[in-house]
Amino acid sequence: MPGPSSDEGSPRGGEVPSEEAPDRARRAPAARRASQAPDRAARYFDLHDDFRNPARRELSDPLSLDGRKMNSVWFFTSGAAVPHRGRLKLTAEPPGRPLDFSLAGAGLTPIVHASVAAIFRELAPDDVQLIPVEVEREPESFFILVATRLVRCLDETACAEVSHYTAEDGPPERVGHYRTVRGLRIDPVKTEGARVLRTWGWPVSLIVSEGIKEALEHAGVSGVRFAEVTPPAAPRKRRRKSRSKPRRG
Repeated sequence: MPGPSSDEGSPRGGEVPSEEAPDRARRAPAARRASQAPDRAARYFDLHDDFRNPARRELSDPLSLDGRKMNSVWFFTSGAAVPHRGRLKLTAEPPGRPLDFSLAGAGLTPIVHASVAAIFRELAPDDVQLIPVEVEREPESFFILVATRLVRCLDETACAEVSHYTAEDGPPERVGHYRTVRGLRIDPVKTEGARVLRTWGWPVSLIVSEGIKEALEHAGVSGVRFAEVTPPAAPRKRRRKSRSKPRRG
């Protein structure tokens, strides 16, 4: 199977070769599968993996081919592009093909099949970085999905619970960041139009737009699970038509 283009480590990168996504030809382009309703209020979703899927594999944190670990397990999930570190690998337990979307290791690093990488590349080229990663004993192509947008958009008043690190209970670089977030909600007005993002102060959550969600669902991507982080728009009230009075003859 042909390898990825040499610029896969950049935020934009080249096209995923069609040989790496054999089922892509029978699927409609992701842009046509995504929501086409710009007049609706923007909706966003927390994208997580479906740990209940019986075919799910436990994936390790990404390593270099010689077994060296990253500087931090959060290396790929901080909301910024990362420098290309050469060829990377991870293991699957039990051995076998991972789901199309998985969160790997202690750092919850998103790992996606080449066909899923193509969807993100098409719909959110300015918001993601796709880095090739080898899954041990697996011939198909997979990528690390890095969200490169870190946005201050968490809506504290709408969350169920929020607490912050203070100088007494956190390192200096974490003061002001979120220590606890329950019932995550974001303000869609503050997302700067991003389709894929991580929230400043709480980057553990991978947030995607409604269009991304719909494209992944329509493509039948395995392993995805969504939780809305924006309240649904209130239904519009229908105006009752006044009955015209019958004319008198």
